[in-house]
Amino acid sequence: MMNFAIFGHSIRSDWNHGNAHFLRGLMRALEELGHRATFYEAVHNWSVDNLRQEHGEAPLLDFVAHFPNLRYNLYNPALLSNPARLRSWLHETLADVDVALVHEWSDPALVVELGRMRQAGEFGPRFRALFHDTHYRAYSEPEAMRALQLENYDAVLSFSPAITEIYRRDFDLPRVYTVHEAADPDLFRPYDLPKEQDVVFIGNWGDNDRNETLERYLLEPSNLLPDLRFAIYGVRYGAALLERFAREYHVRYRGWVANHRAPLVYAASKMSVHLPRQQYTGAIYGTPTIRVFETLACGLPLISLPWPDSDELFCAGEDYLVVNDQAEMVAAMRQLAADPAARKKLGDSGRARILAYHTVLHRARQIVGIVEGLALAQA
Repeated sequence: MMNFAIFGHSIRSDWNHGNAHFLRGLMRALEELGHRATFYEAVHNWSVDNLRQEHGEAPLLDFVAHFPNLRYNLYNPALLSNPARLRSWLHETLADVDVALVHEWSDPALVVELGRMRQAGEFGPRFRALFHDTHYRAYSEPEAMRALQLENYDAVLSFSPAITEIYRRDFDLPRVYTVHEAADPDLFRPYDLPKEQDVVFIGNWGDNDRNETLERYLLEPSNLLPDLRFAIYGVRYGAALLERFAREYHVRYRGWVANHRAPLVYAASKMSVHLPRQQYTGAIYGTPTIRVFETLACGLPLISLPWPDSDELFCAGEDYLVVNDQAEMVAAMRQLAADPAARKKLGDSGRARILAYHTVLHRARQIVGIVEGLALAQA
């Protein structure tokens, strides 16, 4: 049995924080394998504060009710600016820990200090420190990532084969492993519900990295298919933008939905769409977002724009449909909306692929195997 300490931005809130999706499932999977996992986050953080500002305490209480067995501890963020307090807290927190998994969205002071202490052997010979990267700053902000001194970590876990290659080539890090995201199939599963919409998109308004794509492949099709019902869930859609959506398009905006309630939204829909951000269609190849795994795990038909699946995670055309332009998107939406048998075939194939290869249990076993391999290499 291994004792894992996981550090990250938040496990309590998934408001504009997709990393919480995978980390919750990973913790559950590690526990299922007989290990122990505890999450550490600052008592006040950006995601929690925004969630609380928009929705009050109810979603945080709902998280506790829905994930009663997830262990987490809250710390005072002030300790991050006090090196002596931070070192003392890390010594105390990691005294009985075998593995520290430090997520990329952690405070740089914590990332650096934990790595330095690991390199100095302050946590003992059996301790392992893993850096978990589910973003692309190694590509877009390499100097900021170099400042984290990741050479002090035992290994880097990257969600993308492209990011893995960057770490190996440009950062000269010898132990970098691609660990794709995945779905928790006990949470993300089919439900038999009445259909409230035909096409659903769950995703947040971006930083100009897919805004045009969203308009061309979701909003404009809503006008070209007026008999279909379109719905958008997500955050950071400003008031002016929503006014324009209501004025110009045949789509309903339904606000934020807690990730653990997304399966019910998918079950009340006939199909969803995957609109990759610009980075994931080019330089950051082989990197589906976690919503691809989650949507397919729910058995929901998915229509996607092209993205380079370099690791052959899925079978395009069987697990999801690929369209190359707006006309193909509209045709695929029209066809799936009218063909229950086609929807079932596509949805069944996608879920079967997830269950066979892409559950959080698969990834937990992979991470445990990496840790065991590091121990053997040291011995």
